[in-house]
Amino acid sequence: MTKAEATVFFPEPDDVENQLDEHLFGFKQFFLTKPILSATFQSRIATIEKINEAAIFLGIPLRSEVQIDFQKVAFTAIVVDALEHYFQLKSSLKLAISQARTPQSLLSSVRELINVHQEFCALWVYEFSEEDGVLLSKPFDEVEFVQSIHRCNERGLVTFEDLKKANLSNEPMLLKEMKRLSLQHKKEQGWMNASKN
Repeated sequence: MTKAEATVFFPEPDDVENQLDEHLFGFKQFFLTKPILSATFQSRIATIEKINEAAIFLGIPLRSEVQIDFQKVAFTAIVVDALEHYFQLKSSLKLAISQARTPQSLLSSVRELINVHQEFCALWVYEFSEEDGVLLSKPFDEVEFVQSIHRCNERGLVTFEDLKKANLSNEPMLLKEMKRLSLQHKKEQGWMNASKN
């Protein structure tokens, strides 16, 4: 990185810390409010990496932060338990994103959020008869989703396999969301494979 490239991100040499905070604030808002899609997150991640590189190049002091030690994500086959675990992880990672004070800590939390979400999507993978009208950028209403899962649980549909094999015509929102999560996983795998080539 050259000085000219670095000063694109930090044009005011006497106010670098505020400029860094402004950069981070904008990215945090994006990651906290947008649907979790690695394809849409990647360009922001690349920009944060450049901001981090520019800050280091210009000698901007970056606050030291305690690094979060992320664990391997392991979801259970019981839908209610997996859903609760997913919401807990997502909530704690969004809190870490909102509290990040350096580009590196923000990157770490965002990458882990993507990883957790991809693992969650993988639980729903199934060959549905059709996926027409499913929009990846339109996630479920979490309250309705949980209520629908609980109704299915009361009917004895406890595992992911139970749900995938069941007739869910009386739970159209749940069925649509299952299709969306399954399709998202397949698309994410395709994007990841394409980026490796």
